[in-house]
Amino acid sequence: MISKIDIVNMLKTEIAKETGVPASQIGDNASFSSLGLDSVRAVFILDTLERRLGVEMNPLFFWDYPTIDLLADHITTLPGADD
Repeated sequence: MISKIDIVNMLKTEIAKETGVPASQIGDNASFSSLGLDSVRAVFILDTLERRLGVEMNPLFFWDYPTIDLLADHITTLPGADD
């Protein structure tokens, strides 16, 4: 079972790779747009998480859940996230 903390850390790591902002400087409640994520980068990150977690991600998740905290909460509710 993957925890919300694990998902938060994965998101921060992937965002850091895409934006060059150190993961340690990315706040849980920062909006994805304030971190400089465009739609292409957002979809790439979701694709990476989908493969790593084995859950289906919708490309609109970054807009429906606009912070790391909100998105991590949502991901924990997805079918397969508790395996």
